[in-house]
Amino acid sequence: MQYGHFSEDGKEYIISKMNTPSPWINYLYNGRYFSTISNNGGGISYFKSPLHGRITRYRINEVPVDRPGKYIYVRDNETGEIWSLTWQPVGKHLEAYKLAHGFGYTRSEANINGIDSSVLFFVPQDDDQEIWKTNLKNCSGKTRKLSIYGYVELALGHALVDLINQCDDQHFNRAHFEQKLNTLFSTKTYWVTQSKGTQQQENKEWDQWAFFTVNKPVASFETVRERFLGLYRNENNPESLEKENLSSQETDFGNTVSALKVDIELQPGESTDLIFSLGVIEKNRFDELKEQRVKKYQDVKEVDAAFGQLNKVWDDYFAHTTVETPDEDVNIFMKYWIPYQAKVAFDVGRVISFYYWGIGRGFGFRDTSQDTIAVTISNPEKAKERIQLLSRQMRKDGKVYHHFHGDGQGEFTQHCDDPLWYMLAVTEYVKETGDFSLLGDLQPFIDAEPESILNHMFSVVNYASNNLGAHGLPIFGRGDWNDTLDYIGGDDGGESVWGGMFYAAMLNLFIDLLTHLGRDENKEAVSAVRDRLIKAVEDNCWDGEWYIRAFGENERRVGSKENKYGKIFLNTQIWPVLAGFPNKDRLVTAMDSVKTHLDSPEGPKKCSPAWKEIDPNIGLVTRCVWGKKENGAVFCHPTTWVIQAETMLGRSNQAFDYFKKMLPNRIDSDTFVAEPYVYSQYITSNEHSQPGRASHSWQTGSAAWMYRVSFDYILGLRPTYNGLLIDPAIPSKWQEFKAERVYRGTRYIIHVTNPNGFEKGVKSIIADGIAVVGNVLPLSEKTVCHIEVVMG
Repeated sequence: MQYGHFSEDGKEYIISKMNTPSPWINYLYNGRYFSTISNNGGGISYFKSPLHGRITRYRINEVPVDRPGKYIYVRDNETGEIWSLTWQPVGKHLEAYKLAHGFGYTRSEANINGIDSSVLFFVPQDDDQEIWKTNLKNCSGKTRKLSIYGYVELALGHALVDLINQCDDQHFNRAHFEQKLNTLFSTKTYWVTQSKGTQQQENKEWDQWAFFTVNKPVASFETVRERFLGLYRNENNPESLEKENLSSQETDFGNTVSALKVDIELQPGESTDLIFSLGVIEKNRFDELKEQRVKKYQDVKEVDAAFGQLNKVWDDYFAHTTVETPDEDVNIFMKYWIPYQAKVAFDVGRVISFYYWGIGRGFGFRDTSQDTIAVTISNPEKAKERIQLLSRQMRKDGKVYHHFHGDGQGEFTQHCDDPLWYMLAVTEYVKETGDFSLLGDLQPFIDAEPESILNHMFSVVNYASNNLGAHGLPIFGRGDWNDTLDYIGGDDGGESVWGGMFYAAMLNLFIDLLTHLGRDENKEAVSAVRDRLIKAVEDNCWDGEWYIRAFGENERRVGSKENKYGKIFLNTQIWPVLAGFPNKDRLVTAMDSVKTHLDSPEGPKKCSPAWKEIDPNIGLVTRCVWGKKENGAVFCHPTTWVIQAETMLGRSNQAFDYFKKMLPNRIDSDTFVAEPYVYSQYITSNEHSQPGRASHSWQTGSAAWMYRVSFDYILGLRPTYNGLLIDPAIPSKWQEFKAERVYRGTRYIIHVTNPNGFEKGVKSIIADGIAVVGNVLPLSEKTVCHIEVVMG
């Protein structure tokens, strides 16, 4: 069953059937204030950090699964009937609702009992609050007397403490109503700033006041959950809505909520706007700012202006890359939803979603490095700031925090791949911007004084050359990119074959940079490390039709045809291509093995056959059910690398087949379960009892990579140090495509024709009427440059 569809212009996903197989969410944020919201109003709000700055509560493993949320109830005071402006939490009148997720906003519409309603949820760019702009219109033929209730349940500070120490944490909640400002204010007089659960008493209070206000006079309010819902009720049918008024009692303890009741009367055909707003004000400026903040969005014009500003921000972002191909589905994802998800992943990190609750992990070094490549095109300053942040999470020996909450709040693990991703972030930034001054930027090591970012890159080379095992391959430790191959090495550490390929690919990026800088001596030294890694792989790891995955304890070969399970792994067939290994016959054979042994109706599997027996000398992957997660599922992230590898081999039809197969709306939603407008981490494969089911949506590196691979390798518009490379690798049936790409201040408007049905190859390029020699566009000082390309 399909529960929704894209709007005609592709800019909204419209859900027409609200009882989706899982919560289908969206992100509303401005970089400081963050909010998630599902198609049924469930979600989380937090300020800066979902761990330390949690505003609203999210009950883990709740039924329904996305409770509580941001709810507006309506009560007909003549009939007593109650409904909500999103289908849940009341859950009546399923067919009456329609909801649209857009870029940074969500809009719910309904027609119930003669009342047309719409509520627009978004976060203004300039203020730390969320707006619920509500419009109600009386479409019946009689006067209607209604009560409207805005409701949120609050956490107020540290999310993990709120979860694990709730009985004591409630003693510190405070909430009061200021009638002059028509606003509820809530805070906590105790605050933990540790990143992990602790009983340590820090003797400090939460540094924010939360506020909840509305632009019409409040008739009554509530501050305690049990008084609002009742002891034996939930959000579906709050007991207090059956009474004439809320208690209007303030509180200094308990499960704190903010609930505001507004009474309205609508004549036939009359409409009215209610604007609820939830936000935070820093305590040390509370008295100074509170009146200004709560009153700012009382007027519809002010709200509409803020919403217009939000739309402009996203329009400007999307304008940096756009495309028109013969495939409309591809156009919608490439123009909007892939870059949208990539930007959200960059801004939010892997810290909060329907699957991640923001209590157990911070930013990942490898994740953050990869997410950065999504914003170098549109917002290089943000990318630069993120590279500087990453630099400060590194030791002098090149070792980095695996996860970190902020400078000095990180965790070292034995993952062997983390530091090398730094090369990707830095080199992509410099190629995109031409800002070589970044390399001289001074940033401190965790354990040493500030040095240049270029020296940080040399520290990564040092790490790579000193983390090698008996076969000259990276010591596996407790995982490489695959975290669940975590006990593969036993006591001697094992070796990662993929790690050797990956190190070589990342060192290639650095070698290219050093070549451009004219640092020949450094280039030779780094090339020697790279060459030893390639030789180690080629000498020890070819299994006849594919490369093995790892050496385990006592030189056990993992990912070999001699194994019962996990005979072949995806990553070790892709990355020799990405790393430019010289044996082309092996590269083609390995990628053919991907198609033969790993491809499935759901996409290329991560490994096969999946383990059906636990192997403690392999690790967690063998404890996953077969066909799910790392144990033989389709991981969306590495499929982006499959697509890139096939384009690099010139097999563009196959690359595009994989690209189309991975689009999130391809599989029926009752099977797919997750949102059909964004990528998920994985999809169960044909080795699982229920193939085609997606999970862990939104927060995956798939989006950043799919964004760059689709533009850089399928369309073939790649930045280099010397200019924009034109190298399309498209399906042979495409006769043409058009694209726009902003590069170093110039908008390139590109028209590619393919009259003879080639998959790859450029016959001619004309830039503003002048023939270009080769396929790298020379740097332009123009604002706009028109490019005509003929493939051949």
